Amino acid sequence: MSDPAPAAITTPAAAAALVPSSAGPLAWRRAWLGMDRDPAALAFAATPAGAVALHVAFLAALAASSQVSAASIALIALTLVACALWPARRLALVALSGLAYLLLRPFRYEQQRAFVERAQEAAPELAELPHVAVQTPMVLVFLMLCGIALRLHRRFRTRLFGRRPVLGQFVALGLLLALGGVIAPGTAAHALLWTFIAIYSGAFFFLAYALADQRGKDETPTLQRLGFLRPFWGGPSIPFKGLTYLKTFEAKTPEALAATRLKALKLIVWAVMLVAANAILSRLFYETADFPTLNEAVTLTAEGRPLPALAGWGVVFKNFVVTMLTVGAFWHVMVAVIRMAGFCIPRNMARPLTARTLAEFWNRYLFYFKEVLVDFFFYPAFARWFKNHPRLRIACATFCAACVGNVLFSLVAQAHLVAEHGMVGTLLRFESYVFYAVVLAVALVISQLRKRKPRPEDGFLRYDVLPRIGVIGFFALMQIFADETGHLGLAERLDFAASLIGAASFIGV
Repeated sequence: MSDPAPAAITTPAAAAALVPSSAGPLAWRRAWLGMDRDPAALAFAATPAGAVALHVAFLAALAASSQVSAASIALIALTLVACALWPARRLALVALSGLAYLLLRPFRYEQQRAFVERAQEAAPELAELPHVAVQTPMVLVFLMLCGIALRLHRRFRTRLFGRRPVLGQFVALGLLLALGGVIAPGTAAHALLWTFIAIYSGAFFFLAYALADQRGKDETPTLQRLGFLRPFWGGPSIPFKGLTYLKTFEAKTPEALAATRLKALKLIVWAVMLVAANAILSRLFYETADFPTLNEAVTLTAEGRPLPALAGWGVVFKNFVVTMLTVGAFWHVMVAVIRMAGFCIPRNMARPLTARTLAEFWNRYLFYFKEVLVDFFFYPAFARWFKNHPRLRIACATFCAACVGNVLFSLVAQAHLVAEHGMVGTLLRFESYVFYAVVLAVALVISQLRKRKPRPEDGFLRYDVLPRIGVIGFFALMQIFADETGHLGLAERLDFAASLIGAASFIGV
């Protein structure tokens, strides 16, 4: 636990003194937003009583956010308490918790778990066994192979695959998918292999960061790295970069830890507010106003019953608002948990609606997803191709990240679909998302290469209003195509987009 602060701030009376004297909504807001810089609040948060109060409030807000399951809250609570009691062993404790999380929840998505269980039940040799009796050994095999891969990479990091570990991972996953395609379904070998693939796909880019950190000669023990293949805070398959990055934000002093915990509390309360706003707006949209969802609107158009153009635009912007609230709340919770553990990492979403360019929005919307694409697709392309042509170099690297990397990330995360639909069927399922990625990449290239950017001297309308309307409108429209579910196809989604401007159907023109 952090060193206790002076006794003068450990009493309830002293803690109450943190309340602003001129109590009122604006004063309370200023005090809340600035408490991680307020000396009295920092001093109180550094005491044992303050640490307990912060953890209790944080866990209550975590439960109120409804973003993680009760089992996940229990694991998070145990990990945070352990980190508070033994801060010098924080990384080891977080790694141990990550190993437990991987054993307890080996799959990133519910669809993966259901697929693996169906494959097991279809194999006579495995059908009578509990699911955990099959999945747990495969997790241990996966951890063992990852440990071997990390040790070999450390020894041979100057060789081809040592220098390009992500390329090696794609080769390995491709071979596993090819093998999975030739093994007959309904057999134990088929069920076990696809169980392994589903586990691997969820940890693919976490392992990529572990290998990349080693390439930088980070000597973190292999066993500790394995604990960050599925960190205890959960979430989908987007890593918050690597362990080396996480270490740079670790709180090293009691004062820094107190500030980090206060930031965590502020962020998770903001997430709860976003969840509440989302619930209110969703009820207003779907129950009171009886708006269809975006997919329902696309389906109506495909059935020859398109919405009026104005109603269609309402669906598009309603979907954008709900998506922003949903995504923002979820990722704020994830970042808040990491901060509460003692790592003051930047937010994943930071005021994207203030962006004046497409590239700025992309950077603010999902920062860590963008970082994955930059680290493993943009920089490799930028370092190798078109070195004598700066603008073409930027364009090529941006396209590799925003299009190629974007699509590959989604395909890797849902690699189990290859078993159900085949490689061609899986690619067709993603046709709308591929279109989205291509258009997004081209738009980002144009945004980056444009010489004329909005400037304050352009005036309020041309600097503060019109650029933001254009950015929001573009990303709201692009969500029509940013679909990974395979619900209807590209033609139907193009038809819906055309209906927004009253154009003729794209089909049969």
